[in-house]
Amino acid sequence: MSFKNRFYISIITLIVFISSCNSGKKKVEYIYFNAQIITMNDSMPSASAIAIDQGKIVAIGGNEILERYKAEDANTIDLKQQFVYPGLIDAHCHYYGYAKTLMSCDLVGTKSWEEVLNKLSAFAKTNGSEWITGRGWDQNDWANKEFPDNSELNRLFPNRPVILKRIDGHAAICNNKALELAGILPEAPIKVNLIMDGGEIIRKDGIITGVLIDNAVDMVEKIVTPPGKPELIKALKQAEADCYKNGLTTLADAGLDIKECLFLDSLHDAGDLSIYLYMMLNPNEANMDYAKRLGIYESDNGKICSFKLYADGALGSRGAKLKHDYCDRHGHSGAMMHPASYYDSFARMAYAFTKYQVNTHAIGDSANSMLLNVFSKFLPKGNDLRWRIEHAQIVDMRDMNKFSEYGIIPSVQPTHATSDGPWVEQRLCKDRLAGAYAYKSLLGQNHYIALGTDFPVEYISPIYTFYSAVFRESATTEGQGSFLLAEQLTPEQALKGMTVWAAKACRLEHRKGQLKTGMDADLTILDKNLLKASKAEVKATKVVRTVRAGKTVYLK
Repeated sequence: MSFKNRFYISIITLIVFISSCNSGKKKVEYIYFNAQIITMNDSMPSASAIAIDQGKIVAIGGNEILERYKAEDANTIDLKQQFVYPGLIDAHCHYYGYAKTLMSCDLVGTKSWEEVLNKLSAFAKTNGSEWITGRGWDQNDWANKEFPDNSELNRLFPNRPVILKRIDGHAAICNNKALELAGILPEAPIKVNLIMDGGEIIRKDGIITGVLIDNAVDMVEKIVTPPGKPELIKALKQAEADCYKNGLTTLADAGLDIKECLFLDSLHDAGDLSIYLYMMLNPNEANMDYAKRLGIYESDNGKICSFKLYADGALGSRGAKLKHDYCDRHGHSGAMMHPASYYDSFARMAYAFTKYQVNTHAIGDSANSMLLNVFSKFLPKGNDLRWRIEHAQIVDMRDMNKFSEYGIIPSVQPTHATSDGPWVEQRLCKDRLAGAYAYKSLLGQNHYIALGTDFPVEYISPIYTFYSAVFRESATTEGQGSFLLAEQLTPEQALKGMTVWAAKACRLEHRKGQLKTGMDADLTILDKNLLKASKAEVKATKVVRTVRAGKTVYLK
């Protein structure tokens, strides 16, 4: 190289160096500033600006960050004093199942069986699939609170199979065509209200009504023709958009097969989805084999590190297993999905051969008691394995201490308390309400609790979760009044339950739940300060922006 060329290169290098010194700014992808940031980080409780690069927070503090970092003008975003929170986490939901409901008849909020039939008839005219499916009815919302029979379904749809799942998914009503395809024949020699293993096929006056409870639902559901791949992808994308619109950035999907997890992962890789998914595996042989062989899986958009089991059914359909009979059904105390030996065997395998969490649905006090006893056989005291009981709705106060002794996490859904409140006393009697939806008492065990919605069982909004947890009232039903107010959470506790504590319950505290350097750049931006808002203000709170990995995925 000639001296002349070396000279020119030196001059250019010097100019670039001087220019960089003069700018004094590091370039990042995004800067959000002029905000009221609630970090959920004790070392810096509040801030006003965040710098983000490659999906991570690289700096958080005051607006002086604008002097230290530079982003393209379009990516330097003035939030105009809006309230910024860590991206909200739903610690228990059914995202994949919710997407499938978008392809079926929406029966949520129906006020009678006649309204269900009218909506279904309209839906069937525009839907050409082999099966007619629907979800969301709740007989507790009807004037006649008894389960219907399928006589009208049979008249309307004599040759097309129909399955309509109750809102909690633990009961369904099917027409005779669906029952026939599943091998449940009207003339089958079965007893009235047959109690099968973990389920029930209900008869009335010797005739099958079409109503199925818990495991009996699976007999029909497993033969339903699945949706096509293009339709499913469209529904999953719509479900993601609904979550972002409600301020959710991370979801714990409670119960998937590994093939479904890998399908979701492929959609992340293809750029079709971006929401973060903590995926719980169903307890079958293929999923256990995956866990044993490959262990914990984590990517930029998802994690597989837990199993999801079911101990009993739901209180609304009287499938939850209670220690005493239902007050409104003498001689019936619900049913366990499997014998105690099943849970013992599975817990033994999970503890010995995987590092997975065991997260188990338990509603009734008998189911919760059994699970706590099984878990205590394998979990050493003071462990940090973070096995969870999902819902923990009715817990005998004498069993409560086992949560703290064995590090078992209560994962609860506050809107269940306020949705169930009007009829719970009918099921349990007033003298058995201690330990029901007892979130404050459960929090007192390990000093953290995970909150979720359980959508599509409840509405998808985490604001409703917060409202129910703090005020113990329904955000959607006027004049209902508070339910077991002594078990309310404080605003800070409720917010932690959807951020830092939810992250810990999902083994994600290294990347989610707080806003600090190095964490995922997930933000939920609201128009109210939830920690100081009145009841009316919380109910009126709006999501104005949702940010996932630094990028705006929803803007009001």
